[in-house]
Amino acid sequence: MKIVECREAGLNKTATAKKLSIHRETVAKYWDTNDPSQVKTGFNRPSKLDPYKEYIINRLQKWPELSAQRIFEEIQVKGYPGSERNVRRYVATVRPKKVREFKPYETMPGEQAQIDWGHCGEIIENGHRKKLYVFVFCLGWSRVRYVEFITSLNMAVFNGCLHRALQYVVGVPGTILFDNAKTVVSERVGTIVKFNENLLQLALKYGFTPKACWVSDPETKGKVESNVKYVKRGFFYAREFNGLRNLNDQAQTWLNTIANKKVHGTTGCVPMEQLVEEQAYLKPIPNIDTPLPVYESRKATKTSLISIDNNKYSVPSFLSRKTVNYQRYEDHIEIIHQNKVIAKHRLNQGKGKTVMDDAHYPEHNKQKAPRKCALQTEFEALALEAAAYLQGLSRYQPGHLRRQMEEIIQLSKQYDSEAINQAMKSGLQSRFRTD
Repeated sequence: MKIVECREAGLNKTATAKKLSIHRETVAKYWDTNDPSQVKTGFNRPSKLDPYKEYIINRLQKWPELSAQRIFEEIQVKGYPGSERNVRRYVATVRPKKVREFKPYETMPGEQAQIDWGHCGEIIENGHRKKLYVFVFCLGWSRVRYVEFITSLNMAVFNGCLHRALQYVVGVPGTILFDNAKTVVSERVGTIVKFNENLLQLALKYGFTPKACWVSDPETKGKVESNVKYVKRGFFYAREFNGLRNLNDQAQTWLNTIANKKVHGTTGCVPMEQLVEEQAYLKPIPNIDTPLPVYESRKATKTSLISIDNNKYSVPSFLSRKTVNYQRYEDHIEIIHQNKVIAKHRLNQGKGKTVMDDAHYPEHNKQKAPRKCALQTEFEALALEAAAYLQGLSRYQPGHLRRQMEEIIQLSKQYDSEAINQAMKSGLQSRFRTD
């Protein structure tokens, strides 16, 4: 319309192209017509493959998995003179597409919960830059969520998050579905799953059955997957906070006032109201006051240090060069020996630090008596003032101390001890006087 308007106003093609900021050839294409549908926008060149396209489509409709090479061989017999490359390109455009079928999976009350983690960038904590993650727990029936932001994915932190999640919903579901993270699955071969030993201990204590979703198939835990996205977009994005604790405080407020209080888009119900009904089907929480620890071991160095997360911690010296067992909590470790806790350390939040307890090195804390050599003992035995004279000799007399001591010892054989003592006393009062 604008091209026609410019043409009727008296502008030429070049002026029209400049005025409308389009190419002159585009102006020329539409210059002599008022019906754009009549303008040819391309040139369909005949293809050597045209006579065989119907055959290819029919073959693929009947056998969708038939390879392009096989089709090329078949039409080549029929007289196709073109290249295999053109056949591959055409087959790629007409082959029937695979569409995955999704069936909604709804669980009964108390039957299942799902757990997943999401990455949320980085955070500065205690002066150190760390990766920030979010732990998300979701009950399958009521859709109640629990959220906690963390800076570590180790098993002790996971134990703490799960403990607080179960306390939040006041119960334990029959099964908990996880992805294939190392904190959950130690090894997987096909459909055979070997769960992490610490996770099995955790499941036994709380009374749930762990299950792992299919590899590279997040839809099997779609409820929690969608909740991870919801947390990132609905809560975390553009959120201002002052440290990890403040972020988690805000997250708890958001859960209690918004996330679990609004009508759920799928169920049409309020999750927190549904939880009241679902709690009757959840197992009671065992009498566990604090999150369970994780049992680990490390080989101590000759200096009685063990390495944990790029930091070193001292252990009692009698454990040097031995395998040290310890139980790990979220914020501290406890050294175990003969089933007893013999030492504790708070976990350092940085890296490359050494945390030592002087009590672990008792021999180094003892006051060591200075050792005298035989020459010093013999010299100090010459007279009462010999020890003091020797100190003065070491500070004020030039020359080699050992040679002077040996010469005085030889000289003492010509005099009695009283004379030697008097001579040394006189030297202290005059020659080695310090006051």
